[in-house]
Amino acid sequence: MSNKQSGGAWWTAADKAEPDQQAYNDLAQWCEKLDPSEQRAGFDRVLHEITDFGTSPQGSRKQIAGQWIAMLVDSGAFESAAIALMPRTSTFSGGRLQNGTFVAQVVLEGSAGAHSREAQSLAMAWLAALLRAFARQAAEAKGALTH
Repeated sequence: MSNKQSGGAWWTAADKAEPDQQAYNDLAQWCEKLDPSEQRAGFDRVLHEITDFGTSPQGSRKQIAGQWIAMLVDSGAFESAAIALMPRTSTFSGGRLQNGTFVAQVVLEGSAGAHSREAQSLAMAWLAALLRAFARQAAEAKGALTH
């Protein structure tokens, strides 16, 4: 299933009225600390905490996309699962540093972007950067409402 078939950004975390910016940042930091052998736990927690499928027909499509992500995780395709979580309109990059840690950057549409440093795996670096981008997007949206 392609990103286009699954409805692009299948999660609704960034659309919640009052997203918890600190929770996103805390979860990102936790992901970075995970050993590569703990990546499944990272995905399980992230999927549980950022998804809200609802009961609408669109919610059913999102639930199928979530199952697809879970299948990738179950098969050990962690980098593919992380990429599948990226909104279609985002840009992202990542890589391995000489010391063996991983870095990543995610920029969401509208230029809310963030990075991850010192993660123990590329997939967790991408998840951490995505979570921080959600936190930044929420902060920017909140700031726009107060000005």
